[in-house]
Amino acid sequence: MRTLIIYTSKYGTTADCATALKDKLSGEVILADINKTTAPIEIDKFDTIIIGGSVYADNVSKKLRVFCQNNVNTLIKKKIGIFLCCALSDKADEYFISNFPSELLNAAKTKMSFGSEARLDKMSFLDKTILKAFTKGDYSNFKILDDRIEKFRSEMLK
Repeated sequence: MRTLIIYTSKYGTTADCATALKDKLSGEVILADINKTTAPIEIDKFDTIIIGGSVYADNVSKKLRVFCQNNVNTLIKKKIGIFLCCALSDKADEYFISNFPSELLNAAKTKMSFGSEARLDKMSFLDKTILKAFTKGDYSNFKILDDRIEKFRSEMLK
């Protein structure tokens, strides 16, 4: 079985989650950061496609949204899973609905939020300012939920 994990990661949290998920999967697993991949992504060569993105201001990367919209007819024929890294996990369902085609969401075997991290040392001044205002400087709820990564893996195997 060949699996492709295609993702976007602004400050590295989603990349780390994609890598953690890859390490839990068997078979050939390829990671592709859509922002760094220059070659065309040949999704037809994979049995399973996992899509991951980080949420900023209620949106995932435009490049990831466009990729999903442009490839939805091929993607829905695959075993699909979608994960998000977002600070407000309780709003994950809203983020899925507003960022991904409904056909893709309906075809997905699982959809899940993996939590988030506040990597202030890597953030732009503007993102840092917005985050500080949004959280009032309390980053205690920002953490990667390893149990969700394991649950996602388990649901993909069903």
